[in-house]
Amino acid sequence: MKQRLTITKAVVFLSIFFGYLTSSAQADFDTVCSGAEEFYKVIKTEGSKYTWVISSGGTATYGVDTQNDSIRVKWKVTDKPASEFVKVVETNKYNRQGDTITLNVLVAPVPTAVISGSDTLFDGNTGTSKIKISLTGTAPWSIEYNDGKSNIAIKDIQSSPYTLETRSLSNPPEIHKFTLVSVKNESGCSGEVSGVAEITVSPPVKTSKIIHN
Repeated sequence: MKQRLTITKAVVFLSIFFGYLTSSAQADFDTVCSGAEEFYKVIKTEGSKYTWVISSGGTATYGVDTQNDSIRVKWKVTDKPASEFVKVVETNKYNRQGDTITLNVLVAPVPTAVISGSDTLFDGNTGTSKIKISLTGTAPWSIEYNDGKSNIAIKDIQSSPYTLETRSLSNPPEIHKFTLVSVKNESGCSGEVSGVAEITVSPPVKTSKIIHN
């Protein structure tokens, strides 16, 4: 009987111990865009004060000095993924502190995309493969471009530069312009687009009849 009691006590102790480890070590995760200003909050307990700590990659723009239940953070501009965090400790009206609550934050670099290239085709030929799109940031990317008629989306681009395979082009018009509409990375961060690619299409040669003058 004593042995069973001892085993039961051991199981209870281990359950409490590992439960404590799980609850104290647990942290949520979030992803934000480089340079973004984000809002964070906890559910407010009346009479409580909140002490916030932000990693070096962020600057508090609201709420930290007032020990409020919410803050606003401006995250740094970075060209590489950065691991940051937001932490908060609640102190109730009896001056009792709770556990540290942590939100791990991945700051994702904002992508850019530049389109360039030129080619000359004969009317009726297949499209060109000389249009390149140079991308920065972290893969995969999603882009949208305009071919002069409509916007076309391409997803899951894994490497840069990306070669754009166009459809068959005809004349008129003589010059087809390709421009970028948008670029996003896997984290959903939208970036800047620029550049233009121009494809010239020669019409068929239609020589008139020989005229005796």
